[in-house]
Amino acid sequence: MKRFIALTVAVAALGLSFGSTAFAQSNSSGLTRAEVVAQLQQAQAEGLVPAPKDDYPPSEAAIARNREIYAIQHPGEAAALKTAGAGGVGAAGASN
Repeated sequence: MKRFIALTVAVAALGLSFGSTAFAQSNSSGLTRAEVVAQLQQAQAEGLVPAPKDDYPPSEAAIARNREIYAIQHPGEAAALKTAGAGGVGAAGASN
């Protein structure tokens, strides 16, 4: 009986030591929350988001429709995006 208890304690201690290393790993995505929000807003402005599940990657018609909706919802930003050029999400994602 004492042997069983000692074995149980040893297994529990070993399990705890392995469990603590799982939480020690850091998140190394490289993007801050603000950068992700900016990329999401840029994708919405370019008409890439939202995309229906059955239309992925989004078709040109869906992109055009999303751009029109974004321009209606954000009238001041749409003009600024036209003058900003085609940097977009692809350019931001390529830098990583």
